Amino acid sequence: MTIYWDEKILDVWNSIQTRRQLAEMEEQQVQLTLAECLDGVRKGYLEYEGRRFEFAENVLFDGQLGIQLPRSMQLMPRGRGSNSPGNHQHEQISFKEEESAVMLGMNHMAHQLPMSGVEPFVQAMTAQVKKAQAGLQVVHHELIELNGYRVACSEFIIPVEDKTYYQILFATSVNGRALLGSFHFESEEVLVWQPLAHALIRTLRVENI
Repeated sequence: MTIYWDEKILDVWNSIQTRRQLAEMEEQQVQLTLAECLDGVRKGYLEYEGRRFEFAENVLFDGQLGIQLPRSMQLMPRGRGSNSPGNHQHEQISFKEEESAVMLGMNHMAHQLPMSGVEPFVQAMTAQVKKAQAGLQVVHHELIELNGYRVACSEFIIPVEDKTYYQILFATSVNGRALLGSFHFESEEVLVWQPLAHALIRTLRVENI
């Protein structure tokens, strides 16, 4: 079962920010639920606190992957890189929301990964990120079953100087190769983007070519 902005996350959050700051944020907004976000994606739009998100499917990596994203997220290609032996390539793509610091990065890697290996792969990546990033707190792990394939997720809270960020790392296997993605946003966006990111991850559509 997915764990949202509940007591477990609050315990971690309170070790980074004061209870007063968190209370102020909670007074201003009520967190969206996963069900509300999924319903909005299905309808094609979601309204929340004066904000409107309109959704459309993006077909990526030469048609191998589809994902629903808000139209406000702009594609920012980062180019291709060659894998050492063989003819496989990896491709990195990123999106940024127009009026915020919300980012989505995805990398179709040269790394061979069977569907059964996505959960240990994300756990290994999480361990690497935690080792590299001082103060990172792991909040939650989850394995999602979607139409015969799996998506593993890991969530972190990351303090960086005077800012605090939230990151959702996810991975699946696309044509036998690892697809690694990451939603990254400031703490002020967590009440919207933590459940919304989970809803968008659940729209992933893998085409085996």
